Amino acid sequence: MKTTLIVSLVCAAFFTQSAAAQYGGRRGGMGGGGYGRPESEPPPPLPGAVLDGPPDSATARSALALTDSQAVRYAAAYGAFMAQTKPSRDSAQAATDRMNDRLATGDRAAALFYAQRLQEIGRSLKDRQDKFDDGLKAFLSKDQQKTYRRWEDDAERVAQERNKEAGLRWEDMGTFGGVRAAEERRTLVESGEVPEAALGAQAVRVGRTIYLSAQLGLDSAGALAAPDLAGQARQAFHNVAALLGRAASAPNDVVRMTIYVVNPDSGTAALLRSAGPDFFAGRIEPATAIVGVQSLPHPGALVAVEVTAVSGSGGY
Repeated sequence: MKTTLIVSLVCAAFFTQSAAAQYGGRRGGMGGGGYGRPESEPPPPLPGAVLDGPPDSATARSALALTDSQAVRYAAAYGAFMAQTKPSRDSAQAATDRMNDRLATGDRAAALFYAQRLQEIGRSLKDRQDKFDDGLKAFLSKDQQKTYRRWEDDAERVAQERNKEAGLRWEDMGTFGGVRAAEERRTLVESGEVPEAALGAQAVRVGRTIYLSAQLGLDSAGALAAPDLAGQARQAFHNVAALLGRAASAPNDVVRMTIYVVNPDSGTAALLRSAGPDFFAGRIEPATAIVGVQSLPHPGALVAVEVTAVSGSGGY
């Protein structure tokens, strides 16, 4: 009787330990986290505001109170810088898209490869932007330089908030090779390239979904970019793209679009497609509605573009 009891206890202990080892029990299982849940590895550091570049000419003129001659010199320097770094920034966007796609499918190793590629591009862009910043000292006053640095600090803060949101997706990698549901945390998305919203936020991100308020064809100073529909539509799509970029997303991630147009006609759809080609270039175009209206809440405004995007859904 005693022998049978001892054998039973030994067997029970053996199977308990075996099950714990196989399924990640609390004593020495997979990662020691209990019930097969590995400990979360920290997300890789991602580049910040260098991926977006310095403030555009209109933003710099307003924020730094540039004189006419300073504005001309800044526009020339900015245009040359953005042209020279465009291949790198395009590569960074492609790497971001691929990283997000791999995260969405639970392939952490592949996502890490693209994150490392992003880090390399970020270092290169940082070196180039440091040289750009040094060149500004030739024509900016000391006070203007201080204001410029504050703008960069604010841009970096926004970028790091964006990276924190991206970090949640890395931390959510996990259970038995799958992906845990992303935390539904709201994050404010802002861009200095886009005028402040008259009511509410420019954009809000919840998990992987980004909700943008309707964007008019206004430049960063709040003035209409053009008197005609085509010019305003191009600016509106530019504003949408700028906000998506701040949310680590891109035009091909847009899944839903509502375009409000003053007195549209049969040619409006083709005009809008040509004004925002990046938004309609994917294998699957966004579900889109064109809504005719009598007026918009800005004198002379002819179009407003409102979108919903899911970061990383556009593929490549």
